[in-house]
Amino acid sequence: MKHWIGRHVVIQRLDGAKSTVEGVLKSWDPIQEKVILGPGELVIPFRSIHRIMPRNSSPALNSIGYVVNHTIQFDNAVYFGSCVMVWRGNQLVSSQAVLASHDEETVTLSNGMILRKDEHYFVVRSLRGNA
Repeated sequence: MKHWIGRHVVIQRLDGAKSTVEGVLKSWDPIQEKVILGPGELVIPFRSIHRIMPRNSSPALNSIGYVVNHTIQFDNAVYFGSCVMVWRGNQLVSSQAVLASHDEETVTLSNGMILRKDEHYFVVRSLRGNA
């Protein structure tokens, strides 16, 4: 992993919602199992790292998505905090909504807006990027 030293990287952490930090990787210590990220000498233990990637290849949304129809799809969109486009007929209601919850008939967005499932289409766009 020494090839990452001196490069500007993005580190996805395993802190609950997989927070990300970015900076220059200053050192990689396999004995103490940690990396040091600059500026600021941020120490990140190996066990807290989900993924390291170059800054220029951070994940982006796919331009093509799928319509959410089934309960498990709504559950997953809520759980993963997926970016969802909301349509009502041919009108775009929201281009980047996040679902907070849902039941049999309605969906609640993170901004508090409540929408009926039978009146709206919810399109999930997955993330793409280097693994």
